[in-house]
Amino acid sequence: MEEDKLITLATDHYTAAEVLKARLEAAGIECFLSNVNIIQGAASEGVRIKIKSGDIEKALRPMNEWRAEQQEADRRKYREIRRILVPVDFSEYSRNACHYALNLAKKLGADIKILHVYYAPIVDLVPITDAYSIQVDMDINLREMESNARKQLLSFVSDIRNEAVERGMDGIKIGYSLREGIIEDEIARMARDYKPGIIVLGTKGKGEKQSDIIGSVVYRVLDRTRLPVLAIPEHSKYDAAKEVKNIAYVTHFDDSDYIAIRRLISIVSEFEVKVYCVHLSKNSEKNWDKVKMDNLRDYFRKVHRGIEVECHLLEGDDNIKEVEAFVEKYDIDLLSIVNRKRGLLARLFNPGLTRKLIYQSNIPLLIFRA
Repeated sequence: MEEDKLITLATDHYTAAEVLKARLEAAGIECFLSNVNIIQGAASEGVRIKIKSGDIEKALRPMNEWRAEQQEADRRKYREIRRILVPVDFSEYSRNACHYALNLAKKLGADIKILHVYYAPIVDLVPITDAYSIQVDMDINLREMESNARKQLLSFVSDIRNEAVERGMDGIKIGYSLREGIIEDEIARMARDYKPGIIVLGTKGKGEKQSDIIGSVVYRVLDRTRLPVLAIPEHSKYDAAKEVKNIAYVTHFDDSDYIAIRRLISIVSEFEVKVYCVHLSKNSEKNWDKVKMDNLRDYFRKVHRGIEVECHLLEGDDNIKEVEAFVEKYDIDLLSIVNRKRGLLARLFNPGLTRKLIYQSNIPLLIFRA
């Protein structure tokens, strides 16, 4: 019978799906969950809550109550983003990253921590047998390196604080930290200690070699932390008069989308934005891709009811060119993508889209880890 046909009422992560299932069953509505990870059920994303089509009207009230609770949970999650970590090397693109961080901090009501990591190679060059004889010289050199790094950091932080005051952002708390060690390792340690909601990091812009150390740091930071990273290219100059309006979310059509979408909305929820959901493909399975796109569009709207979402399927042999053309055509202000874990050989001989965008994009790139 038509009334016994199962339909998908909602799609969400496992915990939320269980809450809705309990609500529906309490209202006397038979409910089923599908697409649950058998090994790690609690970690499942994209879980489908299904009911019989004849129960759809009866399900509306518990469904609306559940949605209201989900929206409040999203608002609480948004408010948790109270800290922003900004690693700097005193370059202009680091300063540019601070400008973006200030704007984000103002919107989110967040604090900023500026981090500088200096490396002391002299420690690695000391032969064990000669350690005592040169200990004094080494200590002097290390103290001098630390002193110079601290002076530069204090001057840099002072400049950023002054710029914040000039832009009417003097209410933002701007702290700083100086650490010695390997850049990406210290960023990861600072992230664990400071517990920021996002890391904002300046990068080299378009045209730089892929061996560039700053771009490499961004990618290595993604390996060491699960925090979202906002990579700001050197040539992406901050314009205080221009708000982020258009965001392109690049999807690979996998379960990581559901977590990334919720985190993306929590970060940009205070901006009036339009989201363009984009999928890049070399095949022509348009009908199946269209179904997947429709599901993601619906999920965006469930996470944030008022958001405007537009979906596009792009085909071509050169993903970077397709992205660049799309960015120009739709005046995209921010690219967002999930960085999927890949093996070492795959990275060396077939760099993923995220890595290519880090080196070649001229607009900010918000990267989530799968």
